[in-house]
Amino acid sequence: MGEELRVKSKERAQACRRTQDEFACLTASPPHRLTASPPHRLTVSFRPRSRPDAADEPERPPLTAGTVTRLVQQQKNTDRVSVFLDGAFAFGLTKDLAVTEGLRKGRALTVAEQEALLVRDEGLRARRKALDVLSYKARTSSELRRKLRDTGFGEPAIEAALARMEELGYLDDAAYAHAYAKGRFAGRGYGPQRIRSDLMKRGLDRRHIDAALADLAEPDDLVETALRHGRKRWDRLASESDPRKRTKKTYDFLLRRGYGFDTARRVVETLQQEDEDRDA
Repeated sequence: MGEELRVKSKERAQACRRTQDEFACLTASPPHRLTASPPHRLTVSFRPRSRPDAADEPERPPLTAGTVTRLVQQQKNTDRVSVFLDGAFAFGLTKDLAVTEGLRKGRALTVAEQEALLVRDEGLRARRKALDVLSYKARTSSELRRKLRDTGFGEPAIEAALARMEELGYLDDAAYAHAYAKGRFAGRGYGPQRIRSDLMKRGLDRRHIDAALADLAEPDDLVETALRHGRKRWDRLASESDPRKRTKKTYDFLLRRGYGFDTARRVVETLQQEDEDRDA
């Protein structure tokens, strides 16, 4: 994966996840996008915290209108608070959300108000989970959507989280496709067909894949890369007594690497000619 994509999808998400103003990062208007060479430095400070996961909370009872009697910080998830209505546990909320919504002892909450709070809470938790995922490695929209779905978030919260990550510049399928294609071509010698297959498995839109492959390499560079990797396999098969088997194994190797039939044929013919010239 290219350096530019790593900066966009990993380091910036990691910085946002660690900043003390995380809630503002997730909820305010999109900030200026950071680039690989930012005009200013982003200063962050690490603040250990528990993952804002509602799974450890008591089972939530049916919502009923009531008055807030207690707000208690949760022991397992210190970024969340338990809200008690009329003396009984009602639901859990992200602490920052409780503060911004002005929850306090004595405030009356209707069922509709509670439902709205829970929707916002799930959305915020989905965004934080998305930041956690993107801080470790670059992901496509499809991969991130699957991660959030597996965690148990609802579709509205998932789509809102993906949209927010795109606004912040942490999720960019077009940039991912270009960086992946260039990295696999230059680093591992994969051909266009192998790269296309890998990108499709990652759920990328065909237009992003086509654009990335169109910018991958000139035809001569493609053949040269195939020849370089094909020659390594050809040389390793030098002990093969049957020339036809050596040719077929090299040809099959190039096809598995993602090169087309014509490119593989040209490479094998070049390697055969090189051997003939060497023996002449």
